[in-house]
Amino acid sequence: MDKREQDVLKQVKQKTADIQVPEKLKPDNIRRMLEDKEPEKRSKWGARQTGALIAACMAVVIGVAAWKASGADSMIRTDSSNRASGPKVREDHIDGSRMIAQAESYDQVYGYLEEYQRQQRERSDSVVKQESYDMIAESADGGMKEEFAMTENAEQDRALEDNASAGAAQSMDASEGGGYSETNVRQEGVDEGDIVKTDGAYLYVLEDEEDKIAVIDAKGQDMKKVAEIEVGSGCYIQEFYVQPEQKKLVAVCSRGDSMMLYSSDPSYGGDENPAVVAVTYDIEDPENPAEEGRVSQSGSYNSSRMADGYLYLFSEYHIWNEVSLHEPREFVPLINENVMSADDIYLPQISQANMYEVITAVDLKKPDKAKDSKAIMSKGGSLYVSGGNIYFYEEEWGYSGSGCVTTIRKVAYKDGQLKAKAQGQFDGYLKDSFCIDEYEGNLRVVTTKNDSRGADSNSVYILDEELEQIGSIEELAKDERVYSARFMGDTGYFVTFRETDPLFSVDLTDPKKPKIVGELKIPGFSEYLHFYGEDRLLGIGMNVDEETLVTDGVKLTMFDISDKTDVKEADTHVLKNVYDTAVSYDYKAALISPERNIIGFPGNSEGGQKYFLFEYDDDGGFSCNMEEKINGNAMRNSRGLYIEDTLYVVQGNIIEAYSLKDYQKTDDLIL
Repeated sequence: MDKREQDVLKQVKQKTADIQVPEKLKPDNIRRMLEDKEPEKRSKWGARQTGALIAACMAVVIGVAAWKASGADSMIRTDSSNRASGPKVREDHIDGSRMIAQAESYDQVYGYLEEYQRQQRERSDSVVKQESYDMIAESADGGMKEEFAMTENAEQDRALEDNASAGAAQSMDASEGGGYSETNVRQEGVDEGDIVKTDGAYLYVLEDEEDKIAVIDAKGQDMKKVAEIEVGSGCYIQEFYVQPEQKKLVAVCSRGDSMMLYSSDPSYGGDENPAVVAVTYDIEDPENPAEEGRVSQSGSYNSSRMADGYLYLFSEYHIWNEVSLHEPREFVPLINENVMSADDIYLPQISQANMYEVITAVDLKKPDKAKDSKAIMSKGGSLYVSGGNIYFYEEEWGYSGSGCVTTIRKVAYKDGQLKAKAQGQFDGYLKDSFCIDEYEGNLRVVTTKNDSRGADSNSVYILDEELEQIGSIEELAKDERVYSARFMGDTGYFVTFRETDPLFSVDLTDPKKPKIVGELKIPGFSEYLHFYGEDRLLGIGMNVDEETLVTDGVKLTMFDISDKTDVKEADTHVLKNVYDTAVSYDYKAALISPERNIIGFPGNSEGGQKYFLFEYDDDGGFSCNMEEKINGNAMRNSRGLYIEDTLYVVQGNIIEAYSLKDYQKTDDLIL
């Protein structure tokens, strides 16, 4: 359900009561279709995910009816009212102040929510009027309506593609632990949750039903399950943390039924509003974990981070329905069931909002209390967390005819304390958090934007501590768009693609005068970049046939970046029988350790899902040491991790162990 369609929910329910659900979309038939799929494809769906899919299909049916009932097209980024023949919808002013406004009262907060609903009603009325124009136009030209519908579908596809891209991210080495691997993370020094963790002696694995974490003794020759952490009914574990030094495990959970987790709207069923819950356990004795405390906050799970003994929890709290000004509990986030203070709410950069980005800090020494909490009013966006700041950014499409403007807000964090610092904006959109990076107080971004003709171009912007633009390079790689990026110190690298894969290197030594210093073009494109030592940059993506321009296999590329003005392709390896890898959109699926010379990832091929393990050296290039079928059923992507000389491949409830000396299978365990 799109975040901007909620003004028609009540109308939908009233007007769709007699809608006949297509036979193929009835729950029993959906289940039957899933059960008839090949085992490898069916393995990605658990019981709860199947229920969610059924709910999603029902939502599609309701959505179609809503479209017909109201004419709403809020999913489309390029509004139909932009057509010359139709009415105009006014644009919103983006606040040019560098300071983030702080709410003075609940009344003020209510005003922004009310303005959003008012503008949605205005938009809906405009769309209804537009339908009248279209009906008149259709009578004059029968093909016009069909052509416009095709344009609408294309715009929706683009919106979905951009949202999917926003889920991807950057990471650092997964091997800093030495004797065992750690989760591949975006920012060095800032930990992230995952579905599999290790402390060097035990494996901790999220089980298929997502309500338990299995504790596996991996010290001996044979793996064995020695404990199980259960968070309680009504909670589903999204991911978790293991802190070996503090002897803590923190499970980050979503609370609410499956429909609620997707809609966040009480009127769709469920006894309580959705919430995110952090549950902390003492694992001094991993075989006897003990719960120490819980902290909850309103909303659906977005992400989380761990730094210096503090958990930072992020959720998205939507306000779908009409609310009462005199009942703050109806429209203000709750922290541990208490209404957040008005002065902890930051106001949006535009005149409207329908949700909050909620942040709560939890001290692992006092895991039953919130150290600090803040909420940022918005219409939905993404986040990047540096070593000391949280950046929330969201796209404003169609703003002033420029295609897209990204607004950004900066919240500092330290020792569990949160403080608003600055806000700003820049042209274009970010493909993902690869494309944003903080260095020596400045923020560097690589964006893609569309001109009035719909053509893509790319830009590099440098923003100072106040998020004021101080340097830029614009109009790069026209008719192409960014596929991946990576920053190291005063150099940035990014890949664009249309027919070939240009890898650009950018000198950022003088932030006021960034400049392109190198460009390398090769077939295909890299969707994930990872530094492999100081002078090498690993790219994982897809190979493209130069004649047909069709992808024909996953491609590994090692770039020689010893001279950033003359980047070279040191070696490349194409897996012809592998048509995609989860690393392209889930960086935690990558196991990369330059110190151990390990490059591991899952890939999908005609024969099912396999786990690949490579090594690299300058003389011999890439060598594939292991290509093993992945067994197990789960919706989530598989993980590879190691303890000393043993590699563990985890897929759902199946764990398989391999020797890193001869790459032979040594053990397996079904949870």
